[in-house]
Amino acid sequence: MLHLIPNVKSLEICEGFLEKKAIQYKNIVCDRRVLTALRTLPCSEDGVELELLVEGEAGEGYTLSVQTRKISIVAQSSAGAFYAVQTLRQLFTHERIPCLSIQDEPDFAYRGFYHDVTRGKVPTLASLKSLIDNMAYYKLNSLQLYVEHTFAFEECRDLNAGFGYLTEAELEELREYCYERFIDFVPSLSTFGHMYEILQQPRYRHLRALKDYTEEPNFWHRRLAHHTIDPRMGESFVLVKSLIDQYSAYFDSPWFNICCDETFDLHNCANAPEQTVELYTDFVNKIIEHIRKKGKKVMMWADFLWQWNHPEAIDRLPEDVCFLNWWYDTKPTEENFAYLARNGRKQIVCPGTGAWNRFCEDVDQEEVNICQLVEFAQKYDALGMLNTNWGDYGHPCSMELGMYGMVLGAEKSWSNETKADAVFYSHVDHHLYGQEKGMLYLKRLSQLQCKLNWKWFTDRYIDYRYHTHYADDETFADRTDLKKDCKALLDELESQAWKNDEYRQEMILAAEAICLMAQLDEKMHDVDGEKIVDTHAWLEAYSQKWLQKNKPSELYRIVDIFTYLENC
Repeated sequence: MLHLIPNVKSLEICEGFLEKKAIQYKNIVCDRRVLTALRTLPCSEDGVELELLVEGEAGEGYTLSVQTRKISIVAQSSAGAFYAVQTLRQLFTHERIPCLSIQDEPDFAYRGFYHDVTRGKVPTLASLKSLIDNMAYYKLNSLQLYVEHTFAFEECRDLNAGFGYLTEAELEELREYCYERFIDFVPSLSTFGHMYEILQQPRYRHLRALKDYTEEPNFWHRRLAHHTIDPRMGESFVLVKSLIDQYSAYFDSPWFNICCDETFDLHNCANAPEQTVELYTDFVNKIIEHIRKKGKKVMMWADFLWQWNHPEAIDRLPEDVCFLNWWYDTKPTEENFAYLARNGRKQIVCPGTGAWNRFCEDVDQEEVNICQLVEFAQKYDALGMLNTNWGDYGHPCSMELGMYGMVLGAEKSWSNETKADAVFYSHVDHHLYGQEKGMLYLKRLSQLQCKLNWKWFTDRYIDYRYHTHYADDETFADRTDLKKDCKALLDELESQAWKNDEYRQEMILAAEAICLMAQLDEKMHDVDGEKIVDTHAWLEAYSQKWLQKNKPSELYRIVDIFTYLENC
């Protein structure tokens, strides 16, 4: 079986096999980025001849022919040639490459990934480059990083000393790195809601829509719910404009995502629901106008249209705005997608990896969610899909344990007919994990995490330590079987070595975390259960892995939870 992600539109196997797994190419004239991609393949003077023809600069389709002593690529554009090379790279991972003919093109023009670098974890430059390499390999073409305060903003100078953040030099390097891989690096910035850290600073607190806010023990919950900037105050737009000006300077993308989602506190500024709509749209329109002056097009989240059941607000926003239409559960409301289509509005569907509030992505949920939203994208002629990977509640999940969701999103946005089934799992095992049972282990781990959610555990810890009432369920559940299942999974994983072994190592840490949560939950309920995982040893290993791939960021918050519960 040939393992290709995404699946190609047409594949014909011919007689014979490629004579040698190495190429040589001479006198090829094409975009230097394509030449760079070709150099990722085994090359030698006596390798099989590779011919490449780029017909124009429109479209992303290509044909790929593999003969015994020759490989030919004909592409609609330089991007199409780049994607043909990715297919060839994947073919070269097989022991033998049959002679074949491939015709291929994507179902959607926009195929994006959205990664949270704000709420807990700021990746290193090397980690982000690794993410971009994976995106290119699976033919994604747009990257957005979710930023609230985690950039070297002048207004966040005091915050930067306490949090990890992205520097100007890093953004410049990422921009070039994305360009080399035909990925549009789109700026995304919170400009209305979700400005918690900035508006908590003494010099900006007067700009909060929630004027009488006081901090509470459950920081992560409060950060998600607050703060919205007060649109009635002239200083608010001055601040937002400054943030946009500083951030946009490091991007070449024609797009700018202004976010403007979940403005939960906005009702505090209004006397009636209709006034809330006016306040919202008037402020958003000012932001849009400022973005337009920079020669950029606007993306924004669509949830305000449904949050207060005011879809008519769309009539107060410019017709050329592209709405990022998100929904993360397994039963998304189709009308939210149909409404934008009926009104002739551009939209990109936005499912999620289900990796937030967890140490491991939620496989069952993300599969249904991603597949359903891509169906809506096709049905309602969306531009494509932006698959989101959030970091709520401290972002404890590693990037590796959200990558299946990324790969599934890449697959579905290129080839919507693909099913998330055993055949697709075998492709993922081959390319992502380098282990024939990688998906089996991921699903087991995901199901264990579903039995003890990180968000619930954290809320329970807050209740236990500060005598509050955040956790939904105060009834203790017996954790014996959960610990037993974690131990069984750990025993299997620890005895192995995978081709892409970092995924196995991260699965071990996540399984240990779930087991440790179960142990500490028993402790919070005065249950004397078996201890399988040593808290201090796990914290040391987890911290070391975090710091290999991320800036210190908010690691200390996770360490504090486990340390307190172990020592109390």
